Amino acid sequence: MRVLIVEDSRVGQLLHTVLERDGHEPVVAENGTNGWCELTGATPPQMLILDRMLPDMDGADLLTRLRGDARTAALPVLMLTAAASTSRDLDDGTLTRVLGKPFDLVELRQVLSELAGN
Repeated sequence: MRVLIVEDSRVGQLLHTVLERDGHEPVVAENGTNGWCELTGATPPQMLILDRMLPDMDGADLLTRLRGDARTAALPVLMLTAAASTSRDLDDGTLTRVLGKPFDLVELRQVLSELAGN
């Protein structure tokens, strides 16, 4: 599965390594602008892992933009945040899930599997 990781820290590279080892096709964008270009590009992802705090925009703003565009509205999203309690309102339990940092790989894989419908 092609997974876009929009994350500006070393966590993005860690996720890339983990997902690649798990047989996925990860792509990393280090800010929201580049992430949006990947989301709407020629080969869109099948899932998005999105950091809440990005250098150029709030991840919640990118999520709102994504949900408002017909091309990306149904994309499963895992939002990562250091302040999970302030982001729980974004977790709808279906298309959008929130995972607090730090997280363990077992929990990460479980949430990704749930989002993928497995």
